[in-house]
Amino acid sequence: MEDNLSAETKLIAIIGLLVSVLLVVSVLFGIAYFSVPAHIEQEVDVKTCHMKDV
Repeated sequence: MEDNLSAETKLIAIIGLLVSVLLVVSVLFGIAYFSVPAHIEQEVDVKTCHMKDV
């Protein structure tokens, strides 16, 4: 019984760690993406696939 409880505890700890890492990576990506306003102001030229300077 004790070994099974220890294995369940380790599994819950690993799942919690993976969820927290996913949350941190998502927040950092969001901060990096929204901190640069250049992706909002520039238009994409569809014919050449380059950013236009407006």
